[in-house]
Amino acid sequence: MAYGIFPLDSRRGAPYRSSMTTKRIIGLVLLAAAIMFGLADLWQTYFPSYGSADLTVGRLWVLVSARSLGIAEDLIQRHLWSPIWDFAISPILVTPAWTFFGVLGGIFIVFGRPNVVER
Repeated sequence: MAYGIFPLDSRRGAPYRSSMTTKRIIGLVLLAAAIMFGLADLWQTYFPSYGSADLTVGRLWVLVSARSLGIAEDLIQRHLWSPIWDFAISPILVTPAWTFFGVLGGIFIVFGRPNVVER
């Protein structure tokens, strides 16, 4: 048995051998963001600062780039089909940020599982 740099590397079926795929890493980052947004929402619930808006996906988009939100709304309503904005995009924009990032992270983790090798 030839050993590499680490003696356990050549062992077959080591328990630490399950690889992290890129999708799972993205999912974990999104879940970490969901936890942070959830904690911020919880903090705002227990220690309210009156006059501050809730942490929603739409508010985050406005904070990042309000102009791109207007461009996306204009593009969808004028050039595609306006009910797409009303019934698909608007409900997403009013959801709390932690639920959006949590669901998206969960989807990335589930679909990012490595394939099971059949014996």
